[in-house]
Amino acid sequence: MSKMDKELERKLWSAADSLRGNISSEQYMHVVIGILCLKYISDKYDKKVEQLKKSYPKKWNYLIKDKDFLGTFFVPKESSWEYISKFAASNEIGEKIDQAFIELENKNEDLKGLFDKKYNREELDQQKLGMVISEFSDIDILKEGEDIMGRVYEYFLGEFFKKQGQKGGEFYTPKSITRLLIDIIDPKEGLIYDPACGTGGLFIQSKQHIIENNGDFSKLTIYGQEYQNKTWKLARINLLINGFNINDTHLGNKSADTFSEDQHKDKNDFDYVIANPPFNQKKWGLDKLENDPRWKWGIPPKNNANYAWISHMLYKLDKKGKAGIVLANGSLSASGKSELEFRKNLILNNKVDAIISLPDKLFYTTGIPACLWILNNDKKTKNILMIDAYNFKGKMLSKKLRELTLEENNKILNIYNKHNEGQKIEEIGFAKSINLKEIEENDYSFVPGRYVGFVEEEIDTEKIKKEIKETSIELKKLLNEFQDLIPKVEESIEKALNFEEKKEKE
Repeated sequence: MSKMDKELERKLWSAADSLRGNISSEQYMHVVIGILCLKYISDKYDKKVEQLKKSYPKKWNYLIKDKDFLGTFFVPKESSWEYISKFAASNEIGEKIDQAFIELENKNEDLKGLFDKKYNREELDQQKLGMVISEFSDIDILKEGEDIMGRVYEYFLGEFFKKQGQKGGEFYTPKSITRLLIDIIDPKEGLIYDPACGTGGLFIQSKQHIIENNGDFSKLTIYGQEYQNKTWKLARINLLINGFNINDTHLGNKSADTFSEDQHKDKNDFDYVIANPPFNQKKWGLDKLENDPRWKWGIPPKNNANYAWISHMLYKLDKKGKAGIVLANGSLSASGKSELEFRKNLILNNKVDAIISLPDKLFYTTGIPACLWILNNDKKTKNILMIDAYNFKGKMLSKKLRELTLEENNKILNIYNKHNEGQKIEEIGFAKSINLKEIEENDYSFVPGRYVGFVEEEIDTEKIKKEIKETSIELKKLLNEFQDLIPKVEESIEKALNFEEKKEKE
């Protein structure tokens, strides 16, 4: 994920800090995100109007009423940031924000019902709300680029929800993982599906990937589903403000559980499936789904949904489709009888294309390492590509967060592309093509490290001798300094004892 602008991070923190009080961290997160959405839509409209004024000075005021020509949402005066910000110091600010959303939805049918219009509620301090408006007034939100709402959401998850035990990967896929996943799946045209779409970041990156490769994004139709209602609404907003056509974007009629209430139940012909579902989800409802037709490769464990997600996505794939899934590393070697049988059936049916183990610290909300499962109904070979990228250093954004570099991304992608062309891969310590016999000998373990081997490092004895000598000299120096300190320490102890003794006598 590209790190957000430091000034924006500071203002996000300041805004959230301002709202602390009678509402929960989840509530003020959505308050701030709603305000940012309003600013983003308003700023984008203002920018478009300025462009029209320059290009069509005599008829710009007529052109802005043409939705197709405008290319963004129409923003009435009462919904503009310029108008709202005038009331930042007023107790009317909550009422004005609610009215802004109402007017915005009235003028833009695609936005109907997506915003929470509760900024005037009693528990939301109006003075603090006004401070948030003032804080954001000088932000250039447009310069933050694609998927800003998803990235803001990720920031809040990292800052506020980690302590509450949220599982990494439930809401947002960091940009460096998204980039790698999309580069491998390489969507072009057809149907793309994400059954755990969160804020829609994988779709936005798919769009960017197609544009960068000179493709036509209008030829790709989006299907998604999200369980959390507020996240589902945010996904719809996020996709709309990023230029997705409402007629080619299908997120279901409501937020719903993918396993028990599949919003696209009749569609099993997706060309691409991409997802970052919740890691190691325990309660997912197997007891009501044991005879479900999706479990073609074995019934998934009832206390872990990893294999249920894999089954669901494979079931949804077209006969020539490809899927990419982000999962916790535990999915590679779970040793229960049903899990072993599941992996065996996937191998025998030649569904597993590649397994890629990733480094730790790639997510805001968890430090655990993850992996990518690449599934393919149209493989060029029966071999499976194992890639061990666990030791990739990446770029450290903080002590607890890293992202894969573009060089590392391309190293993985280049190896995968060779495999995808039918080449046999063997790069010691990094990647290897394995066959059915090899995986049988390893009890159907999908852990890449068991197959790729390791590169023996040459031991530089002269360098080690030099380091030992330098360390010895430094240690001797420290010991001498310690010896010099002993009398002073003893003197301090003696003074302390005398003081206590004197105090007791008094």
